[in-house]
Amino acid sequence: MATAASVTINLTTCPICLNLFDVPKSLPCLHAFCLKCLQGHFKDKCPGDEELCPMCRKRFQIPLDGLPGLQHHFFVQQLVDVRKASAEEFGEVPCEVCIEESEDFEKIPVARVYCVDCSQKLCEQCSRPHRRWKGGAHQVKPLGAEVEQELIQLRGSSCGKHKDEHVELYCCDCKENICLMCSAVKHRNHNSIGVREAAENFRSRIVDDDKAVQSVVDVIR
Repeated sequence: MATAASVTINLTTCPICLNLFDVPKSLPCLHAFCLKCLQGHFKDKCPGDEELCPMCRKRFQIPLDGLPGLQHHFFVQQLVDVRKASAEEFGEVPCEVCIEESEDFEKIPVARVYCVDCSQKLCEQCSRPHRRWKGGAHQVKPLGAEVEQELIQLRGSSCGKHKDEHVELYCCDCKENICLMCSAVKHRNHNSIGVREAAENFRSRIVDDDKAVQSVVDVIR
């Protein structure tokens, strides 16, 4: 019998490169692959071409804006974030600012806090300016399981095309969650509603469908 850990590893491993997913993209058949793996697999193909899923061989069309236009697989991304967070609990995380600026990787200090505003894990020294910016102090929190859960939730609501934006709308025409920037550019003339409103509509429809199915089951019995 598969353990929870083995299932998580399987779900977070790209079937092409066999590594942890990096920018997981979903095909219409719901199979997920790293964006870079798809770009390598379909390197000679053009937007609009019909191709086969590397796993189930079902046909799909490459989006007009290329493979990056495929739907970001948020569920897989959350599992990847959980797996990374679990791994970090058993080790020390280096300061992200020091990694970029230091030439001596052996002397990079350990990150002790997380700046919510900058999305960075920082050592105590690098975190000091964040606590007293002229425009207002940033949200600086100690690293821990609670902060990791916040990061997972934030990543889950991020737009796959605009990483600094969060999905706030549901495009009824394209049937996908979008951010305000997507709405203004690619979905300008589409019908869209708030994500919460769309979720409530789906919930109501699911409840109605469940009642209808249960009614038919009762009749058959």
